[in-house]
Amino acid sequence: MKARLLVLGMLHRGDLHPYEMKRRFKAAMVDCFLDIDVGTLYYAIRQLEKEGLIGAIAEERVVRGGVRTIYRITPKGRAEFQDGFFRQLETDGPVSQTLYGAMLFLHCVDPAKLIEAIKGRIARLEELIDKLDPVRAQMGALPTGSEHLFRHIEQQRRLDRDWLRGLLADIEAEPVEQAGLVPPDTDASARRGDD
Repeated sequence: MKARLLVLGMLHRGDLHPYEMKRRFKAAMVDCFLDIDVGTLYYAIRQLEKEGLIGAIAEERVVRGGVRTIYRITPKGRAEFQDGFFRQLETDGPVSQTLYGAMLFLHCVDPAKLIEAIKGRIARLEELIDKLDPVRAQMGALPTGSEHLFRHIEQQRRLDRDWLRGLLADIEAEPVEQAGLVPPDTDASARRGDD
């Protein structure tokens, strides 16, 4: 997931300054599954502002004498986020590489559309799994390394499908939580970014 989509998703929940976005990404452990550094974050914010997808709405002074700019997502930015989110769900590849970032923002999209997108992703994975047996039969005996690679592909596809089935069952059973990316025990001064 690109930094610009992460920023739009973060601003979907409310107005924030970049330092607070960075802090919330850290609290959500985004760095464990996505490569996003401070430079990438600030570059994405500048580009989104240039494109009219977000706008500066205020500045606040901080204890150390600096000024932080607070941004708000625009209607154009909300539309861009929705499109980007569902494009991300349609991206083929292991869910660890394609969907982990999107999982942070399930609460920002239409639940019915989300359910359909997940069902579509499951169906595509089932098609890919079904194609493996004929390919395997056609290949015959494989060298050890190739055999293990083939098994890994099959196991990864099944694991991703089963993980998506579990996600779908949870979403269908109850509405997606509307919790933000800040842990509930975070105090108000930390949310404001006072340091």
